[in-house]
Amino acid sequence: RSPPQRAPARRPRSPRNRKPPASSSLLIEFYFQQISQRKEYWKQYGNVELFQANHENIFDDHPKDNSIDIVLLQDTLHHLEPLQEAIKIMKDALKEDGEIILIEENGNNIVQNTKLYIRRGNKKIIEIWDEQLQKKVLLGNENIRSLNNWKQEFAKQNLFVDDTKTQYIRLYPPFNFNEDNFDKIISKEQDIWKKNNLLKEYFFFGLNFIVKKK
Repeated sequence: RSPPQRAPARRPRSPRNRKPPASSSLLIEFYFQQISQRKEYWKQYGNVELFQANHENIFDDHPKDNSIDIVLLQDTLHHLEPLQEAIKIMKDALKEDGEIILIEENGNNIVQNTKLYIRRGNKKIIEIWDEQLQKKVLLGNENIRSLNNWKQEFAKQNLFVDDTKTQYIRLYPPFNFNEDNFDKIISKEQDIWKKNNLLKEYFFFGLNFIVKKK
């Protein structure tokens, strides 16, 4: 967060020209080992020196209540257990008009569900040893959910999914993409899921959605 700046006393800013207050965001990340690589990518979009990363357990180190404008989770929410406790921590940390931005797997996807069942059966929650924390922690074992299931889970904490900002993503496999057709395929995918409910629910691999306080 950038430090607050004080305007000269002789030339106060009018409300029209006043800069908006600095916002505070929290990224909750499961793949912590990849943070350094991601920072290399992110630095083309801004100063990554303002970004701090710590290996912590959100259940042990809560962010302060009413202190965060945006909570971002990329492919991480389905790893957090106990889930309701995690959602409550995020809800309490959010300011009144704050948002939780989520990039998740589509728990209804037939291909992904088949692969996961072969890999881990019905063991959707496991206990692992965290070497850095030096303790056992609960882990969602690729415990993915459908959008409707996520809505039900967030509703338990009086939060709601903003349907106007929801997107289904990743219908086509990665080898279909290149630098020349990327935008075209993304646009085509967005058109498909809005028109074809069967493909949307069972063949798109991912979800983008935003959660807010009621």
